[in-house]
Amino acid sequence: MSENFKLTNDCIILATPMVLFFIFLQLYLQVSEVHLSAILSYIAFFITIWIGLSGSFAGWFYMVKKTLQFSKKTFLFDTDRLTALSKLFLCIFKGIGKFFLPFLGFTAIIFIFQVIKAVFILFIYNSQLEPFFETLNIISNIIAFVLAYWIIYWIPEIVYTYTNPFKSLVNSVKKAFISFRQSYIYYLFIVAGCLFLHFTIQEMKMYPIVYFLELLLFYYFILYSVITVFRLYEKNFIE
Repeated sequence: MSENFKLTNDCIILATPMVLFFIFLQLYLQVSEVHLSAILSYIAFFITIWIGLSGSFAGWFYMVKKTLQFSKKTFLFDTDRLTALSKLFLCIFKGIGKFFLPFLGFTAIIFIFQVIKAVFILFIYNSQLEPFFETLNIISNIIAFVLAYWIIYWIPEIVYTYTNPFKSLVNSVKKAFISFRQSYIYYLFIVAGCLFLHFTIQEMKMYPIVYFLELLLFYYFILYSVITVFRLYEKNFIE
């Protein structure tokens, strides 16, 4: 795990587009919240989010792949390193061109599962099962936690094999099963870290400085998690 933290520090350039994406997404959500009223405005809102997320995922995850390749290279001169480093940001646009359609399908599948989960929760809340709402909600979250492991390689599978999101999903499940002994510890650590940071951030909102530092730590841990998954994929199925 310490090796992945060192690699995250080496690939810290990836944090800039990631943080900018979160900022723009939050601003868009805040602005849209005021103007959402008619059905057409909701449709336009969801289409914009869908396209925006797909393009951002396509560009940034391709940049992750290229940055990891860059981190393995040895440069004789600093000027060569700086030139190669500056080209990494161009990978975002190349990634959009290469992977926009696959990630459009990827995001659509995620949306569909989220809608199914939301409908299930509403059904429980409005039915005779309401007294068991909290228990059933916890059970559904546990199921989601278990299922999430089996798609841990879904994004790297798309980026490294150039396959469509449906085939990549199937391959991700197969590869998660194959590498279970090597990857489940990392998965548990990532989930535990994200949950801990999420809840502590919520508690620290009344302390601006601490909240800001926790937010930076949360962004860093997200970057660490992505790099860890990509490195696991490379070690188990590429190298």
